[in-house]
Amino acid sequence: MSRSPESLAGNTKLMAYTAAAMYGGAALDEVITAPLPGDPGLAVVPVLIAAAVVIALVLVGPRCPSWLLAGLGPLGVALIAQALVGAPQAGDAAVLYLWPVLWTSFFFGRRGAVAIVTCIGVAHAIVLLALPGANGYPGRWVEVMITASAVAVVVVMLAGRSERLLRELAGEARLDPLTELLNRRGFDERAALELARARREGVWLALATLDIDSFKRVNDTWGHEVGDRVLARTGRLLASETRDIDVVARLGGDEFVVLLPGSNAADAEAFAERLRGGLALEDVAGLPNVQVSVGVDAALAPASVQAMRTRADSALYKVKRSGGDRTMVFA
Repeated sequence: MSRSPESLAGNTKLMAYTAAAMYGGAALDEVITAPLPGDPGLAVVPVLIAAAVVIALVLVGPRCPSWLLAGLGPLGVALIAQALVGAPQAGDAAVLYLWPVLWTSFFFGRRGAVAIVTCIGVAHAIVLLALPGANGYPGRWVEVMITASAVAVVVVMLAGRSERLLRELAGEARLDPLTELLNRRGFDERAALELARARREGVWLALATLDIDSFKRVNDTWGHEVGDRVLARTGRLLASETRDIDVVARLGGDEFVVLLPGSNAADAEAFAERLRGGLALEDVAGLPNVQVSVGVDAALAPASVQAMRTRADSALYKVKRSGGDRTMVFA
């Protein structure tokens, strides 16, 4: 899968610093191995370029756009290829190609993996053509390409799975596990979008807050397990009575809220009465019959959802003080 520009934008610091570690490690490897017996010697130009890249990445890398950092993969391949040309005998230096494969495939997904493996194919073919005939045999190219391709596939698959898990966790963080409605965080995010739309288009927005009358008595008499089942049943009824565009959430305890885009006070009151009627008619074995109290507020292109909630809560409290089991629109 390909990474979206949004996901890459927040990763530029990590991209820059991991690339700096990659280039620094390659330069250090060359410096350490050059004096060893049998080594062809220090590849000075690639080491100097790698060192300059490390310094640049540490100083300004986190502020660079992702498209500019993407060039670090092909640049690394080119430096490795240049070092290989300076070591004509068969050796293990081609394993360094895996570093840009890992980095590019992780941060740039499937497209990045295909691009970097293609770069390696071209660069390593040029390297082998430049080597003496005995050392430039085709098997060296095939081995490198198979290894690079396999690593790229594995990294893309693992990174994709991690992204899916993160999206699922983010979604779960916005859902109430008991009712499968939005929680407070999920409601606030969706409500902000609906508020902006209502203000932009100059349309009505209604909000209803509700809670279950005498819910504490349900828990005390029937137990918390039955209380949870009552909450889940209320959540299911709310979901069935609302439209796809409505925003339904459980804010905590027995408190629910519904945001109704394009609805005025009369529409919201009618919705609340349908909900209360449905809850009164529904008879579920093993569960007590409960009633709900509802407070409603509506405004044309409102200034704030929080202000609407405050007014709806005020109406709800009046209902509760007067005995509950009805709907009141904030006057």
